[in-house]
Amino acid sequence: MKEFIPAFATALLLAAPSLQAQTAKPAAPYSTQPLRFIVPYAPGGPTDTVARSVGEPLSVRLGVPVVVENRAGASGTVGGDAVAKSAPDGRTLLLCSSSTFTSTPILMPEAPYDGRTAFALVTTLVSVPYLLLVHPSGPATVREFIALAKAKPGSLNYGSAGHGSTSHLVGALLGSAAGIDITHIPYKGSSQAAADLMGGQLQFIFEAVAGGMQYVKGGKLRPLAITSEKRLSALPDLTTVAESGLPGFEATVTHGVCLTSKTPPALVNQLNQEIVATLKLPAVRERLAGIGAEVVGDTPQQAQASVRLEIIRWEKVVKEVAAKGQ
Repeated sequence: MKEFIPAFATALLLAAPSLQAQTAKPAAPYSTQPLRFIVPYAPGGPTDTVARSVGEPLSVRLGVPVVVENRAGASGTVGGDAVAKSAPDGRTLLLCSSSTFTSTPILMPEAPYDGRTAFALVTTLVSVPYLLLVHPSGPATVREFIALAKAKPGSLNYGSAGHGSTSHLVGALLGSAAGIDITHIPYKGSSQAAADLMGGQLQFIFEAVAGGMQYVKGGKLRPLAITSEKRLSALPDLTTVAESGLPGFEATVTHGVCLTSKTPPALVNQLNQEIVATLKLPAVRERLAGIGAEVVGDTPQQAQASVRLEIIRWEKVVKEVAAKGQ
């Protein structure tokens, strides 16, 4: 959606008086004009869910529309490029993820920007683990899954939200940790990969809890394990990958907000304050917890420090993926 629809904003403001009552009018410039919140993947995926969970109450807090705009393509770089080249006025936001800084710069040297220098981090919104999902007719446990993969090298295909996306790298990490030969197939969004898994064209996917639970609750896909260090309180009976035969295995994705790197620090800090205040609202925290996300809400400096650690953490698997050309 590229144009603001006044009726939508009116309905949103009237429908959320409890949120509005908890917030104060922000200082200019965030009190005057609409914001674009670009999600670089297709609608329906975990990044889209997180963006809309934050964008709607942020709109109420600011008193102006925050329009979530899906711009999928080229493993997220189409949407990223739009933000990297946007005016440095703090009004064009990117829903950035770990892969923006860790894998895309290495795996996509042809990308029109370098995520490590093109963006100013505003805050980390959430940290989300992944679900290992298979078709209901597939293996019943991680151990059975690994045994099947070893018995049929190269025959198990998995889809991701795109080449270099976190769902791609988590699959590559599993392959490396388990010593199995699996084939990666990139898509323009995770929802498309899930559709092909349900249709039998794929054998498994890694999907963030935010998006994966909709398929699990509907009985369309079955979770074998979760990639977090500990079990998720919302899914206490679901084992971790580490518990299922791969000790030490852990993989999570962080979703944050970025602006073009040309944005003045004062605007970055002001937007940080507005978003962090939004994340503190009980209704927002409850909604994000409901999709398996752990709320963060850090400072720009803390977010940047976390990214540096993420780059170190994923360096080995990214280089392995690059070497294989997958």
